[in-house]
Amino acid sequence: MTINSLPADSDVIEDGSLVMIRVIDAPAELVFQAWTDPDHLARWWGPKGLHTPRNTVEVEPQVGGSWKATMVRDDDGAEFPSHSVFVVVEPPRHFELEAHPDSGFPSTLSVTLEELQGKTVMTVVNRVLTEAAPTFDGMIEGWGTAFVKLRRLVGATV
Repeated sequence: MTINSLPADSDVIEDGSLVMIRVIDAPAELVFQAWTDPDHLARWWGPKGLHTPRNTVEVEPQVGGSWKATMVRDDDGAEFPSHSVFVVVEPPRHFELEAHPDSGFPSTLSVTLEELQGKTVMTVVNRVLTEAAPTFDGMIEGWGTAFVKLRRLVGATV
């Protein structure tokens, strides 16, 4: 596999999961840090129109460790807390999160980072664990705008 053979952005719905691939112009270690360092995560987490205050972010990148962040809508201050638990951590290439039972949104998230030619191919798989068939339209747009912020962050850090 080469960078030239991959699309810059790819979103596929497959077996109840949203599979998103992005090529990021930064090393895998830096992208991993953007996901697992609370100071970095607060700077990009959340779609357009929301921000994540640093004081709401808690990340313990170890099996059984917490991953918490609260997105706040810019226009009215509505809060959207997320709480997950790390179930796999393999720095700087892979981690998996499982939504905490009290989160109200049963899901798993898998992030895999593959470094090629100085860039990182990031594959994010968001699996929704509900009885009803999930709708991914809003999720695709939300993740997409968050990934724009992620790219800006790691591009500014390199």
